[in-house]
Amino acid sequence: MPNDLIDPPEDELPWGYTIYGEEIELGELDVREIESGRYLKPEEFERYIKDNSIRVDTEERQ
Repeated sequence: MPNDLIDPPEDELPWGYTIYGEEIELGELDVREIESGRYLKPEEFERYIKDNSIRVDTEERQ
């Protein structure tokens, strides 16, 4: 097969993915591992806290 008919290599694959399915690029800063193999980007921190916590009522005593 002539060289001009060979498909070029795929774009660089992501380093990994966050728990919300976002690609993590090689060299990306401030990515956090929350459990083994589970990662978050900074813009996902607040969403993660809201998804994994319970709102409390501070109007009443416990």
